[in-house]
Order: sequence, then structure tokens, then C-alpha cells
Amino acid sequence: MILKKTTVLVIALISSIAVAQESTSTTKNNFNFIGVGYTMGQTMPPLSIYPETKMQQGLDLTLGTTTFENDSWGKLLNYPKTGILLSYADFGNREKVGYGITVMPFFDFGILNKVTDRIRFQVGLGGSYNNLIYDKVTNPGNHAISTHFTWAFRSFLYYDLVHRKDFNIKIGGGLTHSSNGHTRWPNLGLNSYLATVKTEFNFTKNTIPLSEETANTNPSETQTYYTTRLGLGYKTLFRNYNSLKNVYTASFGMGRIKNKSFKYGLNFYYRFYEDYYDYIKEEGSIVTTHFPELTKNPYQNATAFGVFSSCEVLINHFSVEAELGINLYKPAYKLDWHVNNGGYTSIDIADEFGTKAKIKQYVSSRVGFRYYAITAKKTPKHNVFIAATINSNLGQADFSELSFGYVYSPKLKNK
Repeated sequence: MILKKTTVLVIALISSIAVAQESTSTTKNNFNFIGVGYTMGQTMPPLSIYPETKMQQGLDLTLGTTTFENDSWGKLLNYPKTGILLSYADFGNREKVGYGITVMPFFDFGILNKVTDRIRFQVGLGGSYNNLIYDKVTNPGNHAISTHFTWAFRSFLYYDLVHRKDFNIKIGGGLTHSSNGHTRWPNLGLNSYLATVKTEFNFTKNTIPLSEETANTNPSETQTYYTTRLGLGYKTLFRNYNSLKNVYTASFGMGRIKNKSFKYGLNFYYRFYEDYYDYIKEEGSIVTTHFPELTKNPYQNATAFGVFSSCEVLINHFSVEAELGINLYKPAYKLDWHVNNGGYTSIDIADEFGTKAKIKQYVSSRVGFRYYAITAKKTPKHNVFIAATINSNLGQADFSELSFGYVYSPKLKNK
């Protein structure tokens, strides 16, 4: 699922924070860049009945910049490159699988800076358009994608064969993944393993003295915040109940913002699942056969609440957020597990609700992006945001969500 792979993005960001260090150079060349790449590899079939595919081929275009300006988040992340990637992929079967077009923001990190500056890791999360999707009549074998628009993830490791001031020639390898975040079945996802060759052209903007680069950075600067969020999620319960339903969410929390860049906190959340409620209220066959106790109070049993820890990397108006929590109450998850682990029909026998299933019932996680009305540079007392996220049960997609929220930060402390 997409959420298992997007956690790599957050791990990469936090790892960069941990290893960030002062540069030994006295100046930095600040530049924009344009990259053009060719990829080739293989789309991995999610099922044995998946259409046969030949070699996948694609083109990438990247537009980006360095982060050597006086931004505290750039220093905190050891000055990654950032930008937007546009890619086209032919999956090797034009009639049944088709092609995909992806747009995503990315981070590009140097991972062995003490040894060499030629090895870099690039990770991104965004969206894709796929022209061919599952159809039970015209395209029954394509169980990977059932919606034209999906979430998309990408991670690549690059090595600079040619490393110059004005251009680089790179080789690399990595993986791409796309899926719809549980908004429609089937949703096994498109996974591809790829090799690439790429050229980047650098356009120097200016040279920044090291003293200017670090002048506005105070690593001990912290700010307390209080926040609330309301969201609307989208989810389908299972293949034989394949209509899009809403998930209504709310959360409240508090925490700290470190150096205008790293935000962490503790929160409480509440959710109401419309798909659980409707299926229980209608007394679907799985409910009456296996979970009749849920019908005693459909509304209560369609709810969930719990606590979670959160972290964000603040990048001016944008942020990358991740959450890990505990579902204190989610009784209908047993129903969810049964219908989604029993094959393709509701009469199939589901897998045993064992240790892994019980852990999924209690462990929740969330990954996505936020856009704030006021940049983090200004340390605003009041701020609002919109967000797009994927929620999961221990890495398995639960629902996709759009939300908006408010943040109150009463004062700034300098220790």
C-alpha cells in the first residue's frame, strides 16, 4: 500500500535532521536546475491473472532549486534540493494497463557527504493520472488500479557519473508505486522497479557566504502550539460493497515547534465511518452471520477514537506530516478485516483474526501534506491550513482525507 512506502519520505526527512551538520566550505553556490531522465524497468503484477507486460519505459522532467538561502528548515535538513517532478510511464501493455502521468514534489538528499557528494537519494509523494483502469467487462484483469487519479510515491538512489558546476550526468535505480488510498476496489496498486539515466543542467543564481547562510538560525528556539482539525475522508468498505462513503474526522492537540522547522505534538482524535454504519444498519450478510452484536448500536460501533503523536517538517507555507497513534476504540475493524481478507466474494472464509490483525485494529498512522496560510518563517500566533493525507491501519490504507485546521501559538521562547 502507498502508506507503507510514503513512510520512507518521513524517515528520510528525520534522518537528515539527525545528521545535519555545518559545511566546511566558506561559500555555497545557490542554483536552479532542470533534469531530463529516461527510465526502464518492469511493472510487477499484483496477481497471477494480471495482464502480461513488457519492459516499462518512461521520461522524467525535474525542475528544482537548492536550499542554501537563510531558511532554517533548509539548514535543519542539511540543505536538500527540492522541486517538482513530471513523469510519463508506459507500463508495457497499451491495451490493458496503459500509461501514467505523475506530478509530485520531491526532496533530493546527499547521503554520504563526508565521503563524496556524488551519491544522492531522491524521494517524492504526489499524484498520478492513469488512462486505463479496472472494468469488470472491458478490463477485468487489471486489479491494480480502479480510479484514474491515484496517490503516487517514488524513491531513487542516484550516482553522478559526471559531476560539474553547470551539469551532471547520473545513473540510478529505484521504485515507483501508485494506488488510490482505499477509495475504490480493486486497489492492489502499480509497483515498478526501474533503472534510470539522467542529465541535470545547473543555473547558478548567486554565491552565499557561510556566515550569511547560518546567520538567522537559532537551534534552541521553540514555540508552543495548540491545534484543532476537521476532515472529510473517502473510503469503500470492500469489493462487494463498492460505493464511496465518507469518514468524518476531528482532532485536538498541542505540542512544540522547534526552530520554525520541526513540529511535534500529542493529539486526540474522533472518527465516524459512514461505510461501517450503513453496512451494519442494513444488516449485511457478514454482519448477521459473524458480528450480530454490532447491530445493537450501529452509530456507536461505526465510530473510532484514540490518541496519536505527530511530527511535521515545516517548509515555509508547506509541511510534510506523519502521525502514529493508538485506536482506543474501533469495534467495527473486525468486520473490515473479515470482508477484506476473505478473497473476492463475501462468502469466502476470511483469514483468522490473529496477532497481526489485532495489532492493525489498534495501531493507526497517517502521512500527507499541509499548506499553511502564513509562512512558518513569521512564527504566527494564529494560522490556518488545508491538508491531503492517507490514513492507515498499521500501514494498510484505511481512507484518503481532505482536512482543514487552525493553529494557535501563544508565544515564542528563546532558551
